[in-house]
Amino acid sequence: MQLNIEYSGEIGVGNYPDFLQFHDTEGQQFYVKNGELFGKPSAKIPNGEFENTIWLEENNISPDTNISMLELKTLAGFGIVGSYLVSGVSNQPNKQVMLIYEFEQIMDKYLNSGSIKYAIDSPISSFDLSLENPIDEETEIEGTVAINEKSSLLSPGAKVSFRFSAGGDLELVELGSFYIDRSNYNLLSDDVSVDGRNLIGKALKDQTLNEYKNTGYKAISTIFNEMMDHANLNIDQYEVEYNADKRRFIFEPNKEVLSAAEEILTSLVDWKMEETVEGEIIIGSPSYGLFPQRGVYDFHRNKDIFSRQIDRDDQSTFRKVCVHDSKWVVEVYEDVIVFSGWNLQSNKTLFVKVVDGTSLANAQSIALEIASRLENVGKIESFSGPFRPHLLTGDEARITDEEGSTSLGLITEISHSFGKSGFSTSFTVDSGGRIGKGRLTDYINLLNNSGEAGSIGYEDIID
Repeated sequence: MQLNIEYSGEIGVGNYPDFLQFHDTEGQQFYVKNGELFGKPSAKIPNGEFENTIWLEENNISPDTNISMLELKTLAGFGIVGSYLVSGVSNQPNKQVMLIYEFEQIMDKYLNSGSIKYAIDSPISSFDLSLENPIDEETEIEGTVAINEKSSLLSPGAKVSFRFSAGGDLELVELGSFYIDRSNYNLLSDDVSVDGRNLIGKALKDQTLNEYKNTGYKAISTIFNEMMDHANLNIDQYEVEYNADKRRFIFEPNKEVLSAAEEILTSLVDWKMEETVEGEIIIGSPSYGLFPQRGVYDFHRNKDIFSRQIDRDDQSTFRKVCVHDSKWVVEVYEDVIVFSGWNLQSNKTLFVKVVDGTSLANAQSIALEIASRLENVGKIESFSGPFRPHLLTGDEARITDEEGSTSLGLITEISHSFGKSGFSTSFTVDSGGRIGKGRLTDYINLLNNSGEAGSIGYEDIID
């Protein structure tokens, strides 16, 4: 028997090489180098012909060190299984590690309807889905496709990724990655319903601190990294900005990981936690470059909007703002210009406390800033329009007509609906927010958590 190699070339340098090709004609070379596992993906391989294959940058994907004896096998209709050996050090025994990779199942042809919901006040986003569940003779699955009595592609904990494209040649837009909470399957029904949450909701909300109740006195970055590791997240599922400031936190063992993380964030003035549509949790300051960048979206009147509902409520509107310290040594008042035609009581005042030691000049600056933002507070608008997969909570919305563009505020809630009945996006706009400045409530929260006059966080607020 003679083996003829049609194409040859050097891909990388390492030991125990193995190659896998995926359903979308991409491939990946795996190998061990210096005791660690590396992967080197390819670009798409047209028609499976390797003559002009483009190889991308290698990635260190090693979960261990001192690796050897890598071996991978493909199981038709399922995915990949394999193993490698980890050599023990410091009198530790060797261990054999098993690898399991399940192929992604494309389910779009079974879609009935679905929706995805995001809210600016919550790091947890959610989805619900209705799928057809027929017996498909073209697949290797026995019984109905999505769920049957013997197997399920939609078991609790399974990952669901949503991507949108308006055409075969257009770039896919990521809408989010989620994890199933529950699925509803009736043996006499031809469809199945599923709902779930994002990684923050599934991993951080549902797990408790337990023995990690005492963080110890260490760097903020280290605490967050340890907390994510305690939640069993992989290093490619989160990214924490470096911060060498040391703190110590002590919680009750039954406190949720998410609640503990949010409590730590309140001590950092302007740090936040957000999950990207790719499913990576980002923790850091607003200037941290990995956070998705917000933009301004123009909506054309009578073209881009199906419906528009406006709620006007003076409960959160004020005619004056007072900025003061705890002892009322500093006490500054500023008038607020409210919406035209709103007959509000002239002494309805918002009191905002700043830290002791705030100068009169800084207090006046804060009062002017809050008063200018209060001019736009009190109007919440709800829109329904064509599908806008790029929208993010925190984007600014503007309405455009023949008279020009008018800023409506910040988008605080988004709901994407899709399926056989069509595609649409509904969103809510808070008139009290502007791109680059955020919402008034967030600004006041920064003041309440600003620490002491002269601190870095405090001066950031003043600026």
